[in-house]
Amino acid sequence: MHILVVRHPETEANIRKLIYSRTESAYTERGLSSMGWMLQKLKDKRIDAIYTSPMQRTIKLADEISAQQGCPVILSNALHEMDFGLFENMTQFEVKEKHRDHFNSYMADYSNYKIPEGESFQDVYTRLSSFIKPLLVKEGTIILVTHGMVMKAAIAYLLGIELNAVWHFNTKPATILEIDYRENYGVLVELTGPDAN
Repeated sequence: MHILVVRHPETEANIRKLIYSRTESAYTERGLSSMGWMLQKLKDKRIDAIYTSPMQRTIKLADEISAQQGCPVILSNALHEMDFGLFENMTQFEVKEKHRDHFNSYMADYSNYKIPEGESFQDVYTRLSSFIKPLLVKEGTIILVTHGMVMKAAIAYLLGIELNAVWHFNTKPATILEIDYRENYGVLVELTGPDAN
């Protein structure tokens, strides 16, 4: 199985450095420009299936890939961004000011600490791995169109890396992750973005 995990292009919320998951946010001009780069990067791939988070910032990209590839888009809540609960739609500074104890607890154990009204990173890893495991026994190439924390969870699961180690990987907007997965073993083929060239 060949797996491509792509993060949506840059949004206005990214520019404002907001912590967000369930809030919709439009692409920036830079985001729109990077979509062209992503489509060019993917155009020679033979894609068998496209799975996407149900947010507009991922669906728009998935639809563009679908139009280019000629295969359908399948929505999945498993590819939703981490639910940031109380932190939603705030900057890190605002979270520190308004929810200092929760912020400190999260920073002390970000993999396991469950944000009130939201999720832990472990929750994201669990739902992603449950979703992707049955896909790995198939042949072909699939694309997952998703978000930053889900991409990090995919890196951990597919490459057999501990959750605490995923921060060594930069997964900015418009990042494309490519992994070959054979016999329960993942190999990183490429991790790139429009700024890498």
